[in-house]
Amino acid sequence: MTVSDAKGILDEDASSVTSDEGTMAELRSLLLGPAEAQLAEVHERLLDPQRQTEEVSRVLPDAIAVRSRQDNDLTTALAPTVSAALEYSVRKNPQPLADAIFPIMGPAIRKAIAAALSGMAQSFNQTLTHSMSARGLAWRWEALKTGRPFSEVVLLHTLLFRVEQVFLIHQETGLLLRHVSAANAAVQDADMVSGMLTAIQDFVRDSFTTRQGEQLETLQVGELTVWIEQGPQAILAGVIRGNAPQQLREVFQETLERIHLQYGTALKEFSGDAAPFSGTEPLLQDCLQSGYDVDQHKVNAGRKLSPLRVIAGIVLIALAVWGFFWLRDRWRWDAYVQRLRAEPGIVVTDSGRQGGKHFVSGLRDPLSRDPAAMIQDTGLDANSVVERWQPFQALTPDFVLARAKKSLEPPTTVKLRLNDGLLEAEGFASHQWVLETRRVARLLPGVSQFREDKLLDLERIENPLLMFDLDQTEIRSDQQEKLNQLVAEIKHLRELAGEKKVRLEITGRTDGSGTETKNSALSRGRAEAVAAALKANLLDWTNLTIIAVGSKEKLREEVTEIDRATNRSVTLKVIVTESN
Repeated sequence: MTVSDAKGILDEDASSVTSDEGTMAELRSLLLGPAEAQLAEVHERLLDPQRQTEEVSRVLPDAIAVRSRQDNDLTTALAPTVSAALEYSVRKNPQPLADAIFPIMGPAIRKAIAAALSGMAQSFNQTLTHSMSARGLAWRWEALKTGRPFSEVVLLHTLLFRVEQVFLIHQETGLLLRHVSAANAAVQDADMVSGMLTAIQDFVRDSFTTRQGEQLETLQVGELTVWIEQGPQAILAGVIRGNAPQQLREVFQETLERIHLQYGTALKEFSGDAAPFSGTEPLLQDCLQSGYDVDQHKVNAGRKLSPLRVIAGIVLIALAVWGFFWLRDRWRWDAYVQRLRAEPGIVVTDSGRQGGKHFVSGLRDPLSRDPAAMIQDTGLDANSVVERWQPFQALTPDFVLARAKKSLEPPTTVKLRLNDGLLEAEGFASHQWVLETRRVARLLPGVSQFREDKLLDLERIENPLLMFDLDQTEIRSDQQEKLNQLVAEIKHLRELAGEKKVRLEITGRTDGSGTETKNSALSRGRAEAVAAALKANLLDWTNLTIIAVGSKEKLREEVTEIDRATNRSVTLKVIVTESN
């Protein structure tokens, strides 16, 4: 076989294969062509957002309607989005929302105002009806004693019964489904009350032998009665004040039947979420009924709110208000006068009312409490009180001691005490204050005697002169007794000083003989000698200050030798400061 023959055979085989593939493609197109077209269209629909949006929009309304009939999951899911959208819309532009709700807001507001005014007029009419009667006066006295409003007392006496609370409780779980209450009713925790009712029913059922189908129907607690209506899936319990008619049970039964009829499926499928039963509130509100004395209502119906009754009521109210303020003013005034009588240093001789104002007169010690400041604590108007006080000096111990302190002005180092007319001073003070106190104390009212046994006159420390011989810095032997006495007085001073800091200034002097340089050194040596002697006798004393003045500050003009000897001396000065 030649090469050309082999090539021919290969070309023939290739043409045969190409022919077969064309045939298969044509066959596949005939068999699978429609399916492939549909798949391509589905693929395009899945990848095209625009087509998906159009298709969802066609079924979305029906889907929402079907889902809403099944359960409340759609409402729960959309609630956050709707709330956020409303909040965003209001913040951006509240006008469209205001325009949308305008048609319903006006009638709702007018209805609420009309209901409030009607209730107020009815309450005022009922209160006014009983204001002038004997029974009304008795009720007003009861209101005054109990602290209740008069209208509430009238309501309690004319009320036959009132349903104050209604509970809808799930039968199987004992959980609270809904709770409503009347206006002004004292309401406890509703969940706790429903749990207690369920527990009481279980207790009665387990503790007592009852026939099949018998249930707890009534509970009595003081003025309150609890009526219980049993249903297959729910319990209706009403809290009633007063004596309700038997027809009210029929209202409870009909309400419970309507709830089972409308919410039977929700009751059977209840799993702890009480939200589906929010629609039962209008039915429960219808159970909040009340009844009043029929005869009394006939009387009220026959009486119209005439102008005469209105005027009489206004006058009565005005008299009551005036009487209240008059009594309050009287009580405050009496309390103020009693406080003045009990106040030390004040003697009330007369009090009363004159010229439309209160007045009080008497005697007042200048050191007593100011009556004008006392008025501010009583609530009285200071401009409505006239006070006439004559000064006098009270002789009670507190005032005598206060007057002594004010007159004598003792330094902080002196304490004054008074006992049975005896004024006693304790501490230490300057010689000038001691002399002045001796003179003035005997003239103070209430002070019969002045005692200074415990008072240290600083002259005992500051007056003694420690004398020195000419040109000598040693303490003379005849000054030793004076030095010992000075040490004893300083020790006494330290005991009296307590926590106060006491410092001694030791000043050395010389006579006029000698140079100033020599005199300065000589005076310092004398001061240091005294300081050394004091430190030797007062071991822990450190507050000593040495001052050398030489002959610059002479105690006497040197005319005689005695004058010169006096200048050759050392003196002490006491300085007291408060401790930090």
